[in-house]
Amino acid sequence: MSDQTVIITGASRGLGAATAKITAKLGAEVVLNARSEDDLNEVAAEIRESGGQALVVPGDVSHVEDCWRLVNKALREYGRVDTIVNNAGIIEPIAPIAQGDPQMWRANVEINILGPVYLTQAALPHLRKRNGRVINVSSGAAVKVVEGWAAYCATKAALNHFTRVLAAEEAAVTAIAFRPGVVDTELQATIRAAGEEGMPAENYEHYVRLHQEGKLLPPELPGRSLAALSLYAPPSWSGEFISWDEERVRSLIN
Repeated sequence: MSDQTVIITGASRGLGAATAKITAKLGAEVVLNARSEDDLNEVAAEIRESGGQALVVPGDVSHVEDCWRLVNKALREYGRVDTIVNNAGIIEPIAPIAQGDPQMWRANVEINILGPVYLTQAALPHLRKRNGRVINVSSGAAVKVVEGWAAYCATKAALNHFTRVLAAEEAAVTAIAFRPGVVDTELQATIRAAGEEGMPAENYEHYVRLHQEGKLLPPELPGRSLAALSLYAPPSWSGEFISWDEERVRSLIN
């Protein structure tokens, strides 16, 4: 069991919600962030009903002030911050580079990379004191070209390199980029809804088939690995891009 405090963004559904529930079951105090307060309250209620501790702090990670407020509320409630899990993210725009909406590109950059930067900056003084962790939820798209996903690929690649630089600069903090696999989340639903026009047909059909054939991962599987990393990732892994299904990750809580 853990006695740590973990902030999780994008915690209202999908991977973030699953990770929050598992992290709380392992004994941590979880601080839940997303833009939808009602959904966060539902996740928090489930955690509390199971005997866990959860604090809801709604907000938008693309706003600097929301990130500082998130950290400050965690400190007031629990007195410390041991880990931040930067999970909030969007895939839009799904479109060729020549046709991508500039405002959606801006939103993607602000949420997928600037949000983790802002929250990390707010939390770093407290993470240093705890020899804490920053776990950045990345994607295979960070290292693989997916036509139509230029914004998502670019921001996830940036997130990976941000993680490496953070690891180099902050010796007291363990920084990891996490590859969750292809998970059955709202992001996949967005691909199925918007991808037909913005992606090559064969790529779009691939993701539709994954859903139809039940091959998307349930959020709880990578969520367990993400919870394990948030609580127990050793400093020797800092700077790495780590996949959910690596044996060394599963062994952290087996």
